[in-house]
Amino acid sequence: MYINVNGESGFFEQSLAAYGQEDEPCPRCGTPIKRITFGARSSHFCPLCQRRK
Repeated sequence: MYINVNGESGFFEQSLAAYGQEDEPCPRCGTPIKRITFGARSSHFCPLCQRRK
């Protein structure tokens, strides 16, 4: 179980805006969330709000 710095059980996954939301609208701009894979991992992101530099 995750415990935050205040010693309370954490609910980090409830505040995730992109992870696991593939093809759902971004809560900030409405653009569909994309998923990329690399190695054995994946990442979810909004292609408009989180552009590569």
